[in-house]
Amino acid sequence: MTHERAVEIFRRASESIEVSAAPVDGVVADARAQRRRRLRLVVVGVASAAVVVGGLTWWAQRESPAPPPKDLAPVAVTRAPNPVKVAWYANGSLHLQKVAVAVPPLTDLAELNGGVVYGDHEGTVAFVAADGERRRLGRKVVDSPLLASREEGWAAWVDPGDGDGDAPTLDVYDVNAGELLDSRDLPSTDVRLVAIDQRQVFYEEADGTFSWVPGDGPPVRLERDGLLDVESRNRVYQLDGSIEMEQGFFNVSFVRPGTGAQISPGGVLVLTRKPDPEVAEGQPFRPLLYDARSGDRKRAGLSIDERAVDATFGEGNTAVYLVAQVADLVGGSDIDGNVDPLLVLRTCDLTGGRCTDVAPVQSGTDRPILAH
Repeated sequence: MTHERAVEIFRRASESIEVSAAPVDGVVADARAQRRRRLRLVVVGVASAAVVVGGLTWWAQRESPAPPPKDLAPVAVTRAPNPVKVAWYANGSLHLQKVAVAVPPLTDLAELNGGVVYGDHEGTVAFVAADGERRRLGRKVVDSPLLASREEGWAAWVDPGDGDGDAPTLDVYDVNAGELLDSRDLPSTDVRLVAIDQRQVFYEEADGTFSWVPGDGPPVRLERDGLLDVESRNRVYQLDGSIEMEQGFFNVSFVRPGTGAQISPGGVLVLTRKPDPEVAEGQPFRPLLYDARSGDRKRAGLSIDERAVDATFGEGNTAVYLVAQVADLVGGSDIDGNVDPLLVLRTCDLTGGRCTDVAPVQSGTDRPILAH
């Protein structure tokens, strides 16, 4: 893709969704310059046998995860103001509000206590404080989601057990107190964690969906399955090609098109994906945004020529996206020889409907993610 074509694509997108035009040229030019620098580094790396061997070793470790070390090794922490009000990870760097932390490839990211709780490809669960200091909390099933709740100061995950008679467990960790709050044996690791809301942990097993109050007896099975998210007593359920938004306080519900869902802090908005059987979970998608109080659809902040690689709610009625152009997702390389799509970090004011592209993002070899 030429520089001129990239600029024209971003200009068309900005005109259609009222993205601020000022940073577009700078964002694209900066991204291209960063990509060229990365390309030169790759050429040097290919010429080095030591790097090749190191890469093969790293890949083997990803394919056969080893138990994480008891203590986390020190990592580089650099001062780097965050252009958005949520934490995010890309290309080996975890971006907090004031610092960037060098971390291994991540699978999960959740904000908590001014920092984040993360899961990586080794199954390590760690807390990173606002200053970048890390401490290990436990270990999790790699492909099982991790939860965190700012209100309770809790994190929850599924521990796989030791594989030698030690059953998998649902662990709830009090990050504020620095200790394991409670742990429950599970019949298997095939458990989908849903949400933490009002001191309840919601999760789904093969035989039903449950809510559990850690430290207060056994879980309670819910009357219906398909729960996607819970926030401030408001719930969203998955139907066939649709979602049902249920208002707990007003006792009303709305059914709208969507696949998967997350609820904004306070339970006012619901962010979901446009149903498309050809788009698998984890692939770039078209976001849909609804008002949970009225069921009305709102402008999500992307044009028809764009897709979200990830999306989350920010502070003050905002949404944050990692955005890619459809033209960049069709495959092949651009004029600089890059095969990974050009991503842009975008923030949207959901009250006024105005969006701004704030920074280019190098995707690297692992998938960039936003904190949820």
